[in-house]
Amino acid sequence: MKDLIGYQERTNWMGEEILTLADIWPDQPRAMIVGLNPAPPSVEAGHYYQGRSGQGQLRRLAAARLLDMPSGRHFEDAVLAAGVGFTDIVKRPTTGEDGVSKAEIAHGSGLLADALSARGVELIVCVFRQPVKALLGDEGSPGIQAKRTPWGAQVFRMPGPYQDAASAAVAMQQLATVWSTMNRTDTI
Repeated sequence: MKDLIGYQERTNWMGEEILTLADIWPDQPRAMIVGLNPAPPSVEAGHYYQGRSGQGQLRRLAAARLLDMPSGRHFEDAVLAAGVGFTDIVKRPTTGEDGVSKAEIAHGSGLLADALSARGVELIVCVFRQPVKALLGDEGSPGIQAKRTPWGAQVFRMPGPYQDAASAAVAMQQLATVWSTMNRTDTI
């Protein structure tokens, strides 16, 4: 049996033993970065978002000051230092959303909503569109969603990796403003 590296974990997902990435929860999570499911290269490396698109999305989050930019490819320490964590709706790795079933999304959405609610997470950052649809019932458009979760958390849908720069900047500014307000409120 292979030794685990980074944030790899072996777990049971809907009756099947799999190798995946462990959820990364800060002690007091203020925000969680949520993906649909981990990509095989990320699981193999033991770190979240190791592909080109994922790395680009995390750099956008650093530019919006949600977290500090790390010196390498691994963002886990930077998100934890900011009171942010990583998780996915579906734990089984696939190369794309086509490999994820509706049953897996339904199963994982319920588990995720329970975990986020129990920890009082205030802001959910969805790296791609699918987690927004799973949590709110509609994929929305990039930016802060009008609808909140049942426990009152705001949901932010990141712009796609190939979205035009101007509209991506508008969406990311919304996140920067919400995050700045959350930080200001906590210090008063």
